[in-house]
Amino acid sequence: MADFEVAARFDAPADLVWSFVSWEGMPRLTEGGFFTSADFPAGTAVRPGALRRVTTPDGSAFVEQLVEQSSGAVHICRYTLVDTGPFPLTDYSGVVVVTPAGDGCCLKFGHSATLVDISEDEWQASWLAIEHQVFDFIRGKIAGSPDA
Repeated sequence: MADFEVAARFDAPADLVWSFVSWEGMPRLTEGGFFTSADFPAGTAVRPGALRRVTTPDGSAFVEQLVEQSSGAVHICRYTLVDTGPFPLTDYSGVVVVTPAGDGCCLKFGHSATLVDISEDEWQASWLAIEHQVFDFIRGKIAGSPDA
């Protein structure tokens, strides 16, 4: 079992950062090149059981299923992978949390998964590299526009 979390602080309101990482906001991340598409096979309704299909730059895809999303003072999205696509893992559950922090906020990505034919160190390095690229991409978008 591999359990990893990573978080970063942003000089932007929680709602603005959430607009990039919420269930329905993830297609905005395609601009960063992490994915080539993020679509919703059964429609864009945000409800438990909703599916999101994400295509990677090499053309492979994985499918996520929404478990929970809440948008109170703290924004939370929990999901599972129902098709792990190219990833060397199974039994994946993920969480995204955006917490207000004064004039800014903190963004956390976390997951738990059983790894298949890869060491924890290899997976952690790969996963952390992607998440840090996402942090940098969001910071760049926020810096480039007051409304991002």
